[in-house]
Amino acid sequence: MDATLYSARMPPIASVDVPASSANLGSGFDCFAVALSLKLRAELWHGDEAGIVLNARGEGAPRDNEPAEENLLIRSFREGLRVSAAPGASAWRLEISSMIPTARGLGSSAAAIVAGIVLGAAVGRRTVEADELLALAARLEGHPDNVAAALYGGFTLALAEADERVTLRRFRAPEAWIPVAFIPQRESSTRDMRSALPSTVSHAIAARQAGRSALLATAIMTSDAGLLHAAMADELHQPYRLPLLRGTRELMELAYERGAAGACLSGAGPTVLAVCDSPSSAHAVEKAWNAAGVAGMATRLRFDTSGARLDTP
Repeated sequence: MDATLYSARMPPIASVDVPASSANLGSGFDCFAVALSLKLRAELWHGDEAGIVLNARGEGAPRDNEPAEENLLIRSFREGLRVSAAPGASAWRLEISSMIPTARGLGSSAAAIVAGIVLGAAVGRRTVEADELLALAARLEGHPDNVAAALYGGFTLALAEADERVTLRRFRAPEAWIPVAFIPQRESSTRDMRSALPSTVSHAIAARQAGRSALLATAIMTSDAGLLHAAMADELHQPYRLPLLRGTRELMELAYERGAAGACLSGAGPTVLAVCDSPSSAHAVEKAWNAAGVAGMATRLRFDTSGARLDTP
């Protein structure tokens, strides 16, 4: 048999599907997130020569002329190889396809980090537990919220401790809740959005925010969408980021006018996420957003409940 044909029919060594994620969810700044149905898929193959070759297409494709050492997926793959004691000087090829838009607040970097770590850990000699993968992903990302949702699925509450351990709780996504996202054409830099935040806030604001964050957890655990409007209000990050994102505040207000139970910036934006508790309100929000005249697209999504799914044929 022709060796090329035989190789083409062979499955990859391992593959992983990783969901997009929306962090903060209003009041849950840097700790709450939820996994969404947009996916990044990464496949690992044997390469032709020592090293790592990355072939990417779709929304998550790396920038032209991006050095390999700066690519998040390659860096995280190397870390996965390291912690799992994989053999050195091997030849690898990574094939990536992604539906997750970059620089839109939908966790594209978290999905790349989780995909790389999971694939690297899958081919090592040592079994790497999920909590170790999460801690490693959080170190690479800089915070644990998006990577926790991408790794575990559902709603997640992740708190980075001083010793770099991550305290995690995962919540089931209420079946009646429907996420609707408005994904603008424009991009935004997480670094720029971070720099817009004040270095301190008042004790009164911190107290109100703590209450709202607790209310958000209660709403999710009890499937009480009636709590979301108050629970997703925010004073820590949205008031400082919304002025930099023209038209975004109006999209959030429009979502509430059309019946959304909650609305917020997705991560640092510019994407807006609405949570609806009925198909009719989800349709109304999607229709209104698409007619709002803002460059971009409204789309009804699903909450991902599985997180990163590894397949090793």
